[in-house]
Amino acid sequence: MKPTQKHTSTKAILLALLVLFGIIVSPVCAANYTTTGTFLVATSEQRFQNVNNVSYNVAGIGHRINLIEFSVSSGSYANLTLYYGANLTVEGSAENHLSGITLCAYGIPCPQTVSTLTFNGVSKSYYYGDIQPFYDFDFAGYARDVNNDTGFLLYGLGYGSYLDNDLAVFYPVSNIGSNLIYRVDITSPTPFEISILHGKASDIASSVSKSWLDVMWEWINLAISLAFFVKDTAIALFYWLKFFFWDNLTMTVALYISISMAYSANTSKDIFKFLGKFFNDQKKLFEFILSLWTTLVNLVAQFRSIFHL
Repeated sequence: MKPTQKHTSTKAILLALLVLFGIIVSPVCAANYTTTGTFLVATSEQRFQNVNNVSYNVAGIGHRINLIEFSVSSGSYANLTLYYGANLTVEGSAENHLSGITLCAYGIPCPQTVSTLTFNGVSKSYYYGDIQPFYDFDFAGYARDVNNDTGFLLYGLGYGSYLDNDLAVFYPVSNIGSNLIYRVDITSPTPFEISILHGKASDIASSVSKSWLDVMWEWINLAISLAFFVKDTAIALFYWLKFFFWDNLTMTVALYISISMAYSANTSKDIFKFLGKFFNDQKKLFEFILSLWTTLVNLVAQFRSIFHL
């Protein structure tokens, strides 16, 4: 399967806005470990789908890996090896299988899934109800523990989302800025998909070396600057709309009618085609003005909802 690659700066910008306004709160920050290095604007994504093994190395382009997301089919497992620093490695695995029946939301019986993560020989399991137990999503990246020590973290998608979800295994790595992940190998007997985020080594080294508070403050500052950009854009759009369609509406309409009349007369062979084109152009002008005002109203509405004005 040929991999696909895309730029994730738009995704990162949206995350910045969500972080600023408290729409989301990183669940991992509320647990025993705090992920680091995941909030990067200039990040590339390499995705593989429907594969049984992947070996991906970004050292050749001067990049380092900052986050790995992969799926594990129900009743199966995946083995992975991370390469970091000066040809150092650490191995791990993820597996899940069904284990009886449990109660889900509103007391509805549903299959119970057991997910187990193993990292450098240390294992952790988590039991949960899953209405559609097709696969699990797991992550591997950087983190800090409660003592602010740095390292790698292998964790499940729901880690930290609930008080009892502690499905994460921490592997301590000192001097993390010089021991970044540059390659990942992963295999599974069943097809899986994997997404690998990577960026410049210097950017990731700087990001993972910071505490989560430092990272959050950077994103808050970025989100504030984006908010002011949105405000300035709305003000500029309103100014030009007011200039053309309020202060100088008569002149604008007269100019448009004159130009559209000359164009229709020049491109029509008879009076009926001329009138048809002419009135059609006036209709387009009216629809254009309405679309501009609709765009402005929607922009202001989105801006108000973001700031709860």
